[in-house]
Amino acid sequence: MQSQTVEIIHNDRVSAKYFRLGLAWKTPTIVPGHFVMLRVSDGLDPLLRRPFGIYNVIGAKGKDSLRGEGIELIYQVVGKGTNILSMKRPGEKLSILGPLGNGFPYPEDHKNVIMIAGGMGIVPLYLFAKRINRGKLLFGARGRAEAGVAKDFKALDCKVKIATEDGSIGRKGYVTELLEEDLTPGMIVYACGPVAMLKRVAEISLKEGAKCYVSLERAMACGIGVCLGCAVKSKAHNEKENKNYMMVCSEGPVFDSSLIDWDVL
Repeated sequence: MQSQTVEIIHNDRVSAKYFRLGLAWKTPTIVPGHFVMLRVSDGLDPLLRRPFGIYNVIGAKGKDSLRGEGIELIYQVVGKGTNILSMKRPGEKLSILGPLGNGFPYPEDHKNVIMIAGGMGIVPLYLFAKRINRGKLLFGARGRAEAGVAKDFKALDCKVKIATEDGSIGRKGYVTELLEEDLTPGMIVYACGPVAMLKRVAEISLKEGAKCYVSLERAMACGIGVCLGCAVKSKAHNEKENKNYMMVCSEGPVFDSSLIDWDVL
């Protein structure tokens, strides 16, 4: 983990409310699923850092490298902090803390992989898909504009299927319906998105006997397990795991879905 001041390389609008932010940061090794905490203002408002999943590594040397000269984040403008961030220009500086958290475990070579994302849950899965260079992405979005962020996956060696709530592109309906059709026993599921979607993904995976890893999205104040604001209820499966809560920032954000008490999340 490092705390540094880094320079903005680009901060490009990719759709009405989505931006791609490039930061010049000679990175340590990034594990797909890692995130960073950004301070978007030098003042006291907003006071706290904001968590952002790492989308891509810039300038990585070699196909399998996860170290480079910078990182890319994709974010949606949803409030004061991200609105301030959207107005930043190349050459300006930001304070960054990271990389943080635990990422996605890599599957064995013979295992079939399904990635499933809802909305901005697609962010941590791109670097993972790029690293394993196989599998299938199921992406759920509200409509065509939001679904556009999946285009980068089409350049990778993975099949992309889309479900939208308004039916403007792909299947009309929920992305979990695609998972019910495509999942078979023995597959490994990697998921990120809204809690309701992840809960359903966990249920479908359990029913089909498929291993499932989920990346949880939670509000975070510190990012290092101190403030306890991102705690989630856990299920104790043995004495070593006999604890009531897990911290998403320090013990996650990626968890085996079977360890989470979905009824109280």
